[in-house]
Amino acid sequence: MSLLCPTPAGSALQGIRCCAPRAARMSRVAHFTTLVDSGLGPRPASPTYNDALKYLNSLQNNHKVLEARRKNPPKDLTKNDSLHEMLQSVEDAGYKPSEFDRLNAVHVAGTKGKGTTCAFVNSILDQYRERYGTPKQIGLYTSPHLLSVCERIRINSKSISEQKFTQYFFELWDRLEHGAHRRGADPGLKPAYFRYLTLLSLHAFVREEVDVAIYEVGVGGEFDSTNVLSKPAAVGITSLDIDHVQVLGNTVEEIAWHKAGIMKLGSPAYTVAQPQGAMKVLQKRAEEKQVVLREVPIGRCLTNVPIFPDEDYQKTNASLAIVLASRVLDKFDLPLDARCPDVASGKGQSEQATVSLEEELPNLFKSGLTTSLWRGRGEIVKRDYGTWYLDGAHTTASLKIVCDWFGRIIHGARNEGGEDSLPILIFNQQAETRNARQLIDTVQQTLRQQWAVQPEAAIFCSNVTYKTNEYKPDFVDSNSDPTAVETLSMQRDYSQWWKEADPKSSTHVVRSIEEAVELARKTCERQPERRAHILVTGTFRIVGGALAILEGSGIATEASTTASCSG
Repeated sequence: MSLLCPTPAGSALQGIRCCAPRAARMSRVAHFTTLVDSGLGPRPASPTYNDALKYLNSLQNNHKVLEARRKNPPKDLTKNDSLHEMLQSVEDAGYKPSEFDRLNAVHVAGTKGKGTTCAFVNSILDQYRERYGTPKQIGLYTSPHLLSVCERIRINSKSISEQKFTQYFFELWDRLEHGAHRRGADPGLKPAYFRYLTLLSLHAFVREEVDVAIYEVGVGGEFDSTNVLSKPAAVGITSLDIDHVQVLGNTVEEIAWHKAGIMKLGSPAYTVAQPQGAMKVLQKRAEEKQVVLREVPIGRCLTNVPIFPDEDYQKTNASLAIVLASRVLDKFDLPLDARCPDVASGKGQSEQATVSLEEELPNLFKSGLTTSLWRGRGEIVKRDYGTWYLDGAHTTASLKIVCDWFGRIIHGARNEGGEDSLPILIFNQQAETRNARQLIDTVQQTLRQQWAVQPEAAIFCSNVTYKTNEYKPDFVDSNSDPTAVETLSMQRDYSQWWKEADPKSSTHVVRSIEEAVELARKTCERQPERRAHILVTGTFRIVGGALAILEGSGIATEASTTASCSG
């Protein structure tokens, strides 16, 4: 029995209609759509932000659904109904994809650096908004969030307010229900969590009359909910690596196929240096789509631009951002001396064409790159008892980058300043689809073998926010195995693996992020003569939770600095 069935005459798409029992429906819709929990009760007359969060969190797929998909993955990862279903939701909400063309979208996919690249583009455009008043309204949609779900939808670099989030959330909820009723479908079947937020961002940007919107892809590209953007102003594909293998495939070539899905005829497309096999796939898909895909090298124009950290991977992100920002600025009436020279068109029209970034950047581009703030990516928070280093790295490649960054800092402090350092690690990664042993081995080997850094304490915790065993409402996680979270089985594995490699090390398993933060602080305070360095990494959930604890409890009150280490 299929969930897809004919819709009323006049509809451009098929709809989702189901009369099967709830359990059967949930197993079939996988993580693309969600049957809303009837336990939500009647809608409050004047819904609050917490009400919106309650409804939003009801759209998360529970662990059983995700586990069933993990055990029975689709045989062909190049076929998927999810985008079709998203387009149906767009129609139910009263929109046509062509209506989003007015957003002049910058659409960015990739494995590493896509969030950072989006942040760079946003910061550059914001400089032009402040100087010339154009673009007037700049939207930014990214994921995941760190402290508040409102962070995912920003306008002119500010998170949408809780009041506007709530207003637009329930406007969209009502539109979807009315749309479902019109075509005789089940109004209780809603887009799943990320898809709903994508649709919410589109609704908010249209309502707020945004004239440039920067979109970070969630997972992949071809079937991602952001791919309803039919005519982006520019498309970018950042560095590719292995991640989300259950959905995208086990090789970088398979993953490249999905990322290339955001390329559109008529939309300029750019990428950065890639593994040879991945680049071949990107070029082949570009040919199929009749798109000229240009490679963006690290620009010499960045030589005297103080981007932090001063690493090639960050310059790669910045170079791509320069090209994407330049392309979208071409759509606005700006003085010639404010334009970025020799980047929009690139050189040549062949599939191997590259972009030149030789000439000096306009000052507004430089300012945008040097003032870009992207929290939770290489974030440094200084305190009187030590320094916190927070990064949401969650792949082996990104964890190596972060541990290199952390190790280099401590190594330098010891060798150049004679510092008696006290390194501490707080780590978690709950996803069952990732190779947990490989992740923790990467952390340990990079720190110990490459930088001779041996954490005084290795603390492993779940993603639960508070020691009361409660989540901050913005952090509720229904995707993880509740039994594994309750028994801390994964954290105990991390501790055991760490001990196997370093029997003399001190490891700790605690239930919550709050307890991990408190334990790290107390460890620092017991040895005040040593300068503490605390690395928090493994997932954005633990980084966001740590920041929430630090900033909410008074432990952290000073301003933080941010650099992007893992994208």
